Amino acid sequence: MRRIPVLLFLILGLAACGGGGGGGGGDTPVTKAPDNPPPQDPPPATTPDNNVLPITVNAGLGNSTNLPFASVTVCAQGNSAQCQTINNIIVDTGSFGLRIIASALPDSINLQQVVDTNNAPIVECAQFADGPSWGPVKIADVTLAGKTAGGIPIQVIGDAAFPNVPADCSSTGPLHNTAQTFGANGVLGVGVFNQDCGNYCVTNPAKLYFVCPQGGTCQPTTVPLLNQVQNPVALFANDNNGVVIMLPAVPDAGAATVSGSLIFGIGTQSNNAMGNARVFDLDANGNFSTLYNGQSYTRSFLDSGSNALFIHDSSIPLCTDSRVNGFYCPSSTLNLNATIATASGATGVINFSVANALSLLQGNPSFTAFTNLAAQGPLANSFSWGLPFFFGRTVYTALEGKSTPGGTGPYVAY
Repeated sequence: MRRIPVLLFLILGLAACGGGGGGGGGDTPVTKAPDNPPPQDPPPATTPDNNVLPITVNAGLGNSTNLPFASVTVCAQGNSAQCQTINNIIVDTGSFGLRIIASALPDSINLQQVVDTNNAPIVECAQFADGPSWGPVKIADVTLAGKTAGGIPIQVIGDAAFPNVPADCSSTGPLHNTAQTFGANGVLGVGVFNQDCGNYCVTNPAKLYFVCPQGGTCQPTTVPLLNQVQNPVALFANDNNGVVIMLPAVPDAGAATVSGSLIFGIGTQSNNAMGNARVFDLDANGNFSTLYNGQSYTRSFLDSGSNALFIHDSSIPLCTDSRVNGFYCPSSTLNLNATIATASGATGVINFSVANALSLLQGNPSFTAFTNLAAQGPLANSFSWGLPFFFGRTVYTALEGKSTPGGTGPYVAY
């Protein structure tokens, strides 16, 4: 089974200071990570074919740090009179498919429920790294910039019609079923897979999808590919082989907000050409290896939905202040590097910095974007190269089975 979707973010307790929440460097070994370059202008927000969705790193709904947000438009299938544009949606290359908090959808939008062969509703327990989200799978037309994926399954999290969360779901961690606990109105998963589970869930009841007959108990179930939550990008008419995230560099001290772009397609238009980007192929679970301090972390990935670099290094002191619990607080900024490697032999050195999280956030109370925030990784054998990695880079995420100038996905490139 492919790895579970990953949406990692630690909520910082510096709300009074505006806090909530590195990666500069290049691809060749150096003894000291270079200073981050000054902020650059983001790419244009529109193109002739309108394949660019603006994204913004800001405080979002709850003093967030290092989370990229965008807007999506959700409509009842085939009904342009029943539509809602929803803001504060996390753009996440570590998960797959669109998930909307029920409170962000007005009652006037009637989305069709996905059912099994016995006409019983299908409900999903989305297993994120920091806890599950429970809600039904429904059909919607999803529009992102000028692109529409028509009639695709999405998850509606926290739908009041399904209040009883089975133990197989609730026992896996704290529920994130509201905008407050989720930190957003939803998440747009634009990772490398076309569905959020794939062939495994076609033949195995994986405690991800449940069938919930009226008056009965919800039970794990198998689900055909077409009824699984879909990556909307894969179902666009064109520009459908992957995505590109472009974000400007951030100074070492951070930035109040950052604006950039989510570009649809790889090598399909002039604004998503690969240039000299280096390709890193991924394994069947969407992972590569990270070599750090003599250890190989084989379940590593690039993840715009993680608000820090989630790494493993017992030599770096953790913050003792509960407001930044889980983050690293070295006495001075550390300039480090790690090597990413793939099964095909592709390698690249990533230079990054780790700053004192408490000092950084207290010294910049109105800032929401930082390139040097790092936290203790909660996933074994894993490095999550979170949003700090994306600042100052053009990052490509190619979909499985799709042809691109860099080869057939899945792969990442930068």
